[in-house]
Formats: sequence, C-alpha cells, structure tokens
Amino acid sequence: MRPQRCNESLTHDSRLVLAYNLRMDMNLRFFTRGELTDALPETPHELPYDRGKIDALVDRVRTGQALDLLTELLACVDWRGGFTDEDGRPLTLEDIARLIAYYKRKFSDVGIVYLADLVSTEFMTEQRARGDIAFSAKLMGLPQEDPELWQEIRLFFRRKEFVTALLVQAHASRWASLNPDRQGTGATDQGLADQ
Repeated sequence: MRPQRCNESLTHDSRLVLAYNLRMDMNLRFFTRGELTDALPETPHELPYDRGKIDALVDRVRTGQALDLLTELLACVDWRGGFTDEDGRPLTLEDIARLIAYYKRKFSDVGIVYLADLVSTEFMTEQRARGDIAFSAKLMGLPQEDPELWQEIRLFFRRKEFVTALLVQAHASRWASLNPDRQGTGATDQGLADQ
C-alpha cells in the first residue's frame, strides 16, 4: 500500500478552496493605502493595475483578438509599483514570475464575468483620468463631501460584481457537471468508438 498524500483525500472543491487560501512562500511586501504590509492582496480587485496596460488590452479586444482574460489581467498588474522584496528593493523578474504563477493558481476559479467587469471598471477609470469621460462637479465632490455615501455606493457595486461572478461560476459548474467531456471520464470517446 502506497502512502496517501494529503491532497488525495480532498474533493475537487476542497482542493480549490485550499489552493485559493494558500499563502505565498516568499518574503514580499505590498504597498497599500500609503503603507508597506506583509499581507498580500487576496482578491483580484485588490491588485495594483497599470491602467495604461488595461487600455491597451481593451484596444486589442476591440480588434477581435481572442485571449485568456486571467493571464492578460495579471499581465496588467503593476508588480514593481505595488510590491517590493522584504528589504524594500524592487522585485526581480523571478519574483514577478512567481507572483504571476501564484495569482494565476489562486484566481483560476474566479468567474470570467467578474474579471471582465473588473477590467471594464479599470478601463473606465483610465478613460476618466485621461479626460475622455467627464463627471459633474457634484459627483466629483461626493467622496469629500459625503465619504460615507461614497463608500456605500462603492460597496454596493463591489457586492454586485461578486454576486455576478458567483452566478456565472454556478452556471459554468452546472455545465461542466453535465458535459462528460469536461469530467475527463472518456465516456464520449468510448461512445464514439462503439459507433
């Protein structure tokens, strides 16, 4: 009898939860709210994006280019602007590659609609910053004049995005459970061979 590895007894869903909650085994620091912290971002919307790269990504999509949205979203992260090594030095290419691999694994189950909505939000923010979209003075003053209301509005839309992602994931999971090709059982191949 061979020794059982700890992951063999876990269900697929349990392994996904475990992978999502894994901590990075690297000594890196993340710059957030004006401070360096040891706590790394836990969700896609917490990552620091280079909005110029987001803008270029949307331009590529407009031309009809097919892509893997998670891979492209991670390519838009400002790794050196948002992270340092433990001594405050800029990240090496190896550090960046390890962060990308970590977040690709961590976010592999995040729904595509959530990611698309996040990219579109970052894109619209960049449009606003460049002056392509103008907001009224009343709307622009809201964060300073009524920060609690502003935070309430932001939380509303963040929750909306999360529920959208959950619904899309539930739909995708339902489809995967009904599609024998996605289960890796080989049932479809065997059925074709019998014909």
